[in-house]
Amino acid sequence: MIILISAGRSAIGVNYPDPPDAGTFGAMTADGDEGPPRQRNPRGAGDRLRDELIEAAVRVLAAHGDTERLSIRAVAAEAQVTPPSVYRCFPDRRALVRTAVQACFGRFEAHQAQAELGAPDPFEALRRRCRAYVGFGISEPELYRAMFGAWSAGPKALGTYGRRPHPGAGSFTALVALIQRCLDAGAQTRQPGGFLAFQLWSLLHGLTDLRSGKPELPWPDAEAMIDHYLVCVGLRAIRQRR
Repeated sequence: MIILISAGRSAIGVNYPDPPDAGTFGAMTADGDEGPPRQRNPRGAGDRLRDELIEAAVRVLAAHGDTERLSIRAVAAEAQVTPPSVYRCFPDRRALVRTAVQACFGRFEAHQAQAELGAPDPFEALRRRCRAYVGFGISEPELYRAMFGAWSAGPKALGTYGRRPHPGAGSFTALVALIQRCLDAGAQTRQPGGFLAFQLWSLLHGLTDLRSGKPELPWPDAEAMIDHYLVCVGLRAIRQRR
């Protein structure tokens, strides 16, 4: 990574968006001309840099909980590269924010999917998914706040409105599909799957956001509240009478 950064600096002349540092001037001749042309990056180096920038962007989000704090300069500082290095991988700030939010939702969905593994029936799988949802938000409150920001991480801010699915669409789609499996297995409710998905999401989000924002309150056990939610919306398994 350090070698890549050094090679990248020698490729940039005086057209930095910010004042060039001393190392940049060192790569120029006395007449102001650029020094020797930059050597070609090793195969795959660009992909590695992009991955490292995404990880750095996620760390910035986790530290501040607000996509407005996710600037090109902040990510460059976190990744210990120059701002022009970020622009080589992302054309603008919106693309960087969208990719970072997408990476966060990828982890969020993977965490929930992992929790479902080994569940004996769809009702237990849904119960585990709900617990994983709340657990993720409570353990990563700033990241959760950034992901579900109504304005800063919405379709308009991320540039997805009318163009592509929102980064969080996959997680919600998985919830709808799992609820449909519960309905197919005999869930005691007359509400359609879409309605139940929005209802359950609203309950889980409220629980997660409130517990994260007001940790000093004497909250009841989160798992007990989730079980009660599922009973209320008719998505718990029917107990067989003996």
